[in-house]
Amino acid sequence: METKIIKKFFGLADFLDEQKFLEEQHSNGWKFKKFQWLRKYTFEKVEPEDYVYRLDYNEENKDEKDYLQIFDDCGWEYIMKYQTWYYFRKSKSYINQSDNEIFSDRDSKLNMIKKVMWKQLLIMLPIILFFFLYNYQIINGFSKNDLGFQIVWILYALFMAFLLGISVHNVIKLNKLIAEMQNPLDEK
Repeated sequence: METKIIKKFFGLADFLDEQKFLEEQHSNGWKFKKFQWLRKYTFEKVEPEDYVYRLDYNEENKDEKDYLQIFDDCGWEYIMKYQTWYYFRKSKSYINQSDNEIFSDRDSKLNMIKKVMWKQLLIMLPIILFFFLYNYQIINGFSKNDLGFQIVWILYALFMAFLLGISVHNVIKLNKLIAEMQNPLDEK
């Protein structure tokens, strides 16, 4: 069976883009099989079909069997779990658009997005605290004239700024999505 691997990065707030990417691959004849660390998506060659892919963020692993059964009862095929994200798909319905969603109402989807946002904020907090604590310790403990120290500090500061930038971008994107869902009739 022919397979292909695509390396692609989607951030925590990019789950809608990831769903669209998986749908496009399937409509081009590449069915999603698995996702691995380092952002490796594995696809299997199939006949092009219109499938809907949905991701659900679920940190509660208490009754995973029952959780998955609910999706199965609604016609969703469980593909895999990666960390706290569950991947599902089903053949696209052109008759009833609501069949293409895993959430029965807007509030359920909104709650899931809020959980993702809080997770991002929890990731962001230690980055900020560690950055300030590290800088305080480093600046008070090392000579600022040491070239090695300056290079390491600059690289560290750039890395922390990069992580913080991703986190801020994700929070802004999730907040925008929440606002759009809470006010669906507002102009975009």
